[in-house]
This record gives sequence, structure tokens and C-alpha cells, in this order.
Amino acid sequence: MFKRLVQLFFLLVLVAVAGLVWFSWYASTPLLVPVGAAESSASGESMIMEPVETVSADGTAIAGYLVRPRLSGTLTPRQNRVRDALKLRGNMTHLDEKPELVVICTSWDNGVQGSLPLAEGLTGAGYSCLVWNPRGRDNTRRYCTYGLKEYADVTALLDAVAEKTGGLPPVAAVGQGFGAAVLLKAASEDPRIRCMVSMDCFPSLKTVAMREMEQDWGKTLCYPAFWLMDAGVAWRADFSTFDVAPVDYALKLDYPAMVVCTNQYFFSTLEDSLSIYDSLKNDKKQLYESIREGEPYGTKERTFLHVIEGKKGEKFEKTYKVNVYDGDDELQAGIAEWIHDNTRMPMPRVLMNESYRFPVTAAAPSGR
Repeated sequence: MFKRLVQLFFLLVLVAVAGLVWFSWYASTPLLVPVGAAESSASGESMIMEPVETVSADGTAIAGYLVRPRLSGTLTPRQNRVRDALKLRGNMTHLDEKPELVVICTSWDNGVQGSLPLAEGLTGAGYSCLVWNPRGRDNTRRYCTYGLKEYADVTALLDAVAEKTGGLPPVAAVGQGFGAAVLLKAASEDPRIRCMVSMDCFPSLKTVAMREMEQDWGKTLCYPAFWLMDAGVAWRADFSTFDVAPVDYALKLDYPAMVVCTNQYFFSTLEDSLSIYDSLKNDKKQLYESIREGEPYGTKERTFLHVIEGKKGEKFEKTYKVNVYDGDDELQAGIAEWIHDNTRMPMPRVLMNESYRFPVTAAAPSGR
């Protein structure tokens, strides 16, 4: 009898351990292998797309495109709408080809196709853009690390463009969601990026994971569920959700930055955008949000009172000026103006008899 009880006990322990392991795998999968939302289509026929190939820090081949405007031919409806919006705004009088390079990154698994709608609008304003397929699209990196390791690919691509074109023009970065986390990390490491547009970025991966766990499991169970999920991330991909914190990357930036909340994604709220905005040291920063339901047509700005409750119940209030945009075309026109106004920050000063070296891509952590 006793022997049977011991066997039953060990069987129950084995089943419990197996259940915990399964849950760790199940809960960590959406973070490590995210599924991007459906992207709006864009046609490459209105743009000149030159292949750019390089090798990143861990020896993996990275493939992308240098996308140039084709302003002499027929423009797409999106390009015409962005150009019309810029003409109405009146701040960019010349919409011919510009010297700046815009690095664009959006979703983890849609790659170039996910970035082309932004590139299409910005090439309509005259900018050249750099887009590429992040590691998730071709499974060369099995798991997403939200910029923790992918950022080194950006430096490698900029090196490749500099070699291809005989030099690197002023660089701006435009990222959304996963892409914003990647480019905030890259901008904090590579001073060739002169200004940043962060769209729908989360303050930390832990914040997003905890928020989702609380909604799914309630306050009582969310903590053990989160720790099991984080253990699954560490077990499978060798990093922790605590390691991915774009809000910390923003603290290192001293460049002009535009922070945008489109209200399109569950993982990024206006409060999340405020965390990124507050972390930026440069005084030249702006906060944008899409127009809200019920707001009068033509609304251009509003004030937002943000209330934070402290650990002891105390409340802190801060008022923000929020620029309001209506529709993707107006947003892209605003981004084009921001880049035009803020890519003229000088490169880091180099003392006499001292040479400046860009970040060594071979020193970045391996994602294999």
C-alpha cells in the first residue's frame, strides 16, 4: 500500500512538472514567435529598389533594399496623398529627391513587405529608405528578441550602404512596434542615426507580458503565470523579458525624437508612449496621437493629464501637449517634416589625432 502511495505521489509530481513545462512553452510562444497584423499593400513599381546584402555580427547574411524615389514617373495614390498633405502644410516647399536616408523597420515576420507602406509615402516626399527582412521572416533567427540582438543588423546594413554609395548621408530611423524597439536600441548604440520616430513602442517586454497575463489570468494568478512564461523565454531563447526595455534605450538617446501612438495595437497605449517620451533627454521631442472618436474634424492638438499612483497611494499629475493627426497620410507627412527638420544634428566631435570608429558589429551577442 505504502509503495503504491509513493508511486502515485511521484506520478503526480511528474504530471505537475510536465504541466509546468508545457505551460512555460505555451505561454512564451506568442512572445518568441509573434504573428504580425495584416499589412496594407504597397507597390514597389513606384520606387527604385536596389538590393543591399551584408553579414551581421553572428555571421548571418542580412538582405534588404535601398529604396529610392521614382519621382519622374507615375506616382501611386499614397505618394500623391502624402505630397498633397505636405503642400497643404507648407513647411516643405521642395519635394524633389533629398539626401537623407530613412531606416524603416516595422514587424518581425513581415519584413520588407511590412515596411513598404511607410517607405512608399516617404519616397513620395523625396527620401531614400532602407528596409530589410528581420531574422524572423526567413527563420535564420528562430526567436524574436525585440532588438536585444537584432539591433546589430542595423549597424551592419548602414556599413553596407556606406560602402555601396561611397558614404553615408544623414540618417533618420522610423520604427513601429517591434521595429521601434530595434531602432531605439540601434540608435542608442550607433551615433550615425540623427533623429528617431518611435511608433507604438512598449516601455518594456515585462510590462506588456504582465499586462496580458493579468487580463487573461487575473491578479491572483498573473504572477506565477508570468514567471513560468519568463522561464520559458529564458529556456528557449536565452534572454529574459526583463532584458528588453526600450524605455532604457531611450534614456541613452540625445537626438530629436518623435513619439507616436496610433492606437492600433494592444501592446502599446498612450501611457506606454509617454514612458518613452519622458525618458528622452533631448528637449526637441514631440508627442503624436491619432484623432479620437468624437473629436472635431481638424483637431491639431490637445492636452492630456496623466495621473500616476505611487506605491503608497499618492498621486502625481503631469500635463502633456499632444499633437493630433487624422489618418496615415497626414502622419507620414508629419514624419517627413520631422526628418527634414531634425537630421542636421552634427556627428560626434572627434579630437585632433583621434579617429572615430563606428560600433563593431562583431561584438554583438549571437542569436543562434
